Amino acid sequence: MIKLRSLLVISSYCFPLFLFPSEYPAIDFRDSVHQYFQSNPSDPFSHFRRKLENGEVTLNFNSEKQYLSSLLQELSISPYSQLLVFSTTSLQLSRISPRNPRAIYFTDDLYIGYVPGGQIEVIGIDPALGAITYIFNFPKPGSTTHPTIYRSKRCMNCHASQDIGGAPGLLIGSVIPGQGGGSIDSFRKETSGHGVAFGKRFGGWHITGQHPFNETWANQIGEMQKGNIFKIPNPPGKYFSWDKYLTESSDIIPHLLLEHQIGFTNRCITITYRIRDLVTSNDNTVDQKNIENFIQKEANSLLDYILFKDEVPLPENQINLKTRYVSDFERRSISGKKKANLKKLELTSRLLKLRCSYMIFSNSFKGLPLEFKDYIIEKLHFILSCERSKIPVQYSYLETEEREKIKQILAASMEGFPQT
Repeated sequence: MIKLRSLLVISSYCFPLFLFPSEYPAIDFRDSVHQYFQSNPSDPFSHFRRKLENGEVTLNFNSEKQYLSSLLQELSISPYSQLLVFSTTSLQLSRISPRNPRAIYFTDDLYIGYVPGGQIEVIGIDPALGAITYIFNFPKPGSTTHPTIYRSKRCMNCHASQDIGGAPGLLIGSVIPGQGGGSIDSFRKETSGHGVAFGKRFGGWHITGQHPFNETWANQIGEMQKGNIFKIPNPPGKYFSWDKYLTESSDIIPHLLLEHQIGFTNRCITITYRIRDLVTSNDNTVDQKNIENFIQKEANSLLDYILFKDEVPLPENQINLKTRYVSDFERRSISGKKKANLKKLELTSRLLKLRCSYMIFSNSFKGLPLEFKDYIIEKLHFILSCERSKIPVQYSYLETEEREKIKQILAASMEGFPQT
């Protein structure tokens, strides 16, 4: 049984598109217990912002593209992570259309949005607070000072909406876009992650290169005719110039990884907020037993996600693994070579070669209360270490060799994971 000896203290050290049971009250991220706007954030971009303001960083102000390239380089974000979305699902909706898609670049804990002729949007993941949103203008050529970087409160109207559970999180929309980019219809508002059917992904997004998802709404615009919606092809680059962007790509591999990351991050941050709410609740019906039950239930659910229990199998395909993005992604280690091994891609039938999420080293997982992590690590260790005959049936798809490789990586690189 888990002890709740210090959950409040620990969790105050800290995006959700999945639904919690209705017996849990709605999350209000503005509640004083969370200190969302009162705390100084500790996400990757807040650290960079302080260096920038202290004059420790020099960026290229000569043009939008040169500025963006220098910004990504300083933040260690691959330009080849670029994804293009042409639906108007952003604060800058008036600037976004099939003729001017929005680009997204990302790492495990940092997400950059770029709209040509618009503004830069940033989301950094803070272990305790979740998604921290920023927005700022491009610097003018010849300027000697960087534009003011604002922590955006308006972004939270969507990034902490009840559609995604109320905690500050990430969004990944899928819509049927009209000719101007506005939504005719939308898919799966309340779900995200590698369990989402491919037919419900990619609407309003470009996918370049060879991929097995031509029957989805990727690279398509919808048109309503006599009560029916028809697809109109919108090939990447047909209505816009690639010269606006850093690369001529919106590849399927970063699409698949972004979906997985958002599902993971949202689950973790929502759990952190839920536990903090429960621990500090004035409701007499919320006792320690209820909290422990919640922890066990949600830890089991998160463990399913970490081990890809409900991953939608990839269709037969010939996804190209020999790309610059794959090289950048697989070699990027958090703090050691062993951790990078969880980033080896498979992509013939599933996302990763070893079915244990590399996001277990992310800020959102670090922000989970200690007792929650202790429980999940203990159970994860058992699943990876037990005899084949004793493995829980829901994880029987994990073969002995794969379990052993995952265990060795975690034992060498994950704090708190047993060495034997």
